[in-house]
Amino acid sequence: MFSAAMFVLCALDLALLAWTFLRWRELRHPVLGLIVFLLLALPYDTALVGAGRWIGEGAFLERLSGPRFMLFSLSLPLTMVLAAGMARLAGIGWLQPRWVMGAVCLAASGFIVLDWRSILLFPQLYPACWQDTLRYVPSVLAEQACSAAQAGVGLPGRFPPAAALAVPMLFVSAALVWWRARWPWMLAGTLAGFAFLGLPPRLVGPIPGFLGDSLSMLALAVTAARLAPRGSRAVAAASGQPRLAK
Repeated sequence: MFSAAMFVLCALDLALLAWTFLRWRELRHPVLGLIVFLLLALPYDTALVGAGRWIGEGAFLERLSGPRFMLFSLSLPLTMVLAAGMARLAGIGWLQPRWVMGAVCLAASGFIVLDWRSILLFPQLYPACWQDTLRYVPSVLAEQACSAAQAGVGLPGRFPPAAALAVPMLFVSAALVWWRARWPWMLAGTLAGFAFLGLPPRLVGPIPGFLGDSLSMLALAVTAARLAPRGSRAVAAASGQPRLAK
């Protein structure tokens, strides 16, 4: 049942990815391009968790699972750039100069360098079971152990350095978008996504966390697609460049 639900979520993630890619092709805005890149990991995540029970426990599933966590470590610094870019799209004036976005990109690059091991090196993973799902994770909850006394149970979870800045930036950006563009849905989707992510996995398992990721990315994609034309006008006005009529 839960494995099937992951395949349904994978199909929805693929639909969101395709829609966002089409909007990026139409508008050619870099923020939409960044969202497309971040969305690439979602269908892979959900499909792999859904297929885990059929692939079976072992080295093959473990090797397939490693990129999930490597991409997650990379996505957090990129979320900093995305958060600033979304507020810039909404027309926040002090974010319009290129040097400001350059400084954000430089800070994100610093976090990538700081956390390079998690991004480039394959993590140590252990099998975790929940209902009919099987996946590999760096730390296993006792309630999700696949067998008695298996390795990896009770290991402390690792807090990625970039999360300390990326998550607050995302919420501040969503609030600024609501205030400046009168568009509350980025904040609503982000709050809903983190609410699902915050549900105790000991009680509800890992599935709500994947749904939370999808809701957050849906809110970001729809917001970026709505604001991209407006953001292009704001950037042109701030830089003094004439905007070509279409």
